[in-house]
Amino acid sequence: MAVETIDREAGDSGKGFRLQLIRAIKLMLQTIHQDRNTVFFTAVENLEDVSHQTIVDGEVNNYFEEDKNYDLNGNFTIFSSPVINTLVSFYDIYVAQFRTSNSVYLGFYTTRDVGKERKSKLNSGKEITLPKKPILEILQSLDEVPDTTIKLVKEILVEEYASQYKEKSKSGNLETLQGLNVDRFKEFLRTISWHFGQEDEDALKQTVLKDIENSPLHNNTHIGKENIIFCLLMDKLSAKQNSKNLVDKLVHSSDVKLIFKEAESQIPDESIDPTWRYIAELEKDVTDKRNLKEKVLSVIEDISERRIRQLARKASGSKYEEREADKSFLSLKYRVFDACEEYFSGNEYVAPESCSDLDAVLQTLLSKAVEDISKLKTDYRYTISNDKTIEGIIWNLFDGCFLAFDEFSDE
Repeated sequence: MAVETIDREAGDSGKGFRLQLIRAIKLMLQTIHQDRNTVFFTAVENLEDVSHQTIVDGEVNNYFEEDKNYDLNGNFTIFSSPVINTLVSFYDIYVAQFRTSNSVYLGFYTTRDVGKERKSKLNSGKEITLPKKPILEILQSLDEVPDTTIKLVKEILVEEYASQYKEKSKSGNLETLQGLNVDRFKEFLRTISWHFGQEDEDALKQTVLKDIENSPLHNNTHIGKENIIFCLLMDKLSAKQNSKNLVDKLVHSSDVKLIFKEAESQIPDESIDPTWRYIAELEKDVTDKRNLKEKVLSVIEDISERRIRQLARKASGSKYEEREADKSFLSLKYRVFDACEEYFSGNEYVAPESCSDLDAVLQTLLSKAVEDISKLKTDYRYTISNDKTIEGIIWNLFDGCFLAFDEFSDE
């Protein structure tokens, strides 16, 4: 009988999502650099923030990584929520994966450094004796760690695991965890790589651009196009992440090679749609400062918070795409805005009153924008222009100062 574990829905932070995408690209490029013939499957927000499966000579290796992008005004200890929550999740993955494979590796990547624990008691009130060094520092090298420290880490994890599953119908793997001896628990800890004080998303992007330049897939036709390749990889991962089917979420090693091939034929900047210049001017003229949530609630009162978060996430993801992309993205944004405004200004528009109405409006906006862009693509180059990106731009426009559902309803 399969063990039921807690579903861990991904967070809504666009900043964190961007780091996940860049880390996924880093892992893919790293694998290609080691051996360009290695087959791999990579995804974001599939079990963990990043999953990266490699297949070499028939041997399957699974790597799951949790990425934490925080400001630097603090350090992590074993008791920090992001750390202990990750350990609980990692243990569930460890147990599930080892039912089918002995090659599972886990990683914790964060911009923060390690701090020294100060607690003298567990949440239960039990007194504990902490080692002199920070526990997270000790866990980075387990060769000479005393059993007392390993037992303490297990005790901390068991308490947190039990707390998370308390009053739930699922029991998870608590009994298995409690039954592990020191050596078996140390085996679990050995699968985890801890990466503290790492690059934030901006610095990591610069590193990845260098990786693209140094990739065995890079040739003379790619010179000066590293950012285009980066944007195409970001776009591929973002589009795949929105798929409902698990297999469709995966970026294959062949996808990366095709992107490098596609970049070879990129047209010079002279073919970029010149309307990118107008976006800054539009921002000066608008006065509606409401965000996406406020604009949706102005016409639909009974929409769920979950749906609002979903829409906000799409808007946030689009804003980070905009930040990473070249000028053609701004041109795309302007053209999408133009298509949406044309629809809203028409006589057929009626403000939505329900979630189904909202879906219908979105579908109409998306269809019109996609149709307009497909015509423009005969004359202009858009580095990114898939339907998912255009949908994200639409929500981006609502979250910004450009569009509102009630804007034309009283005219």
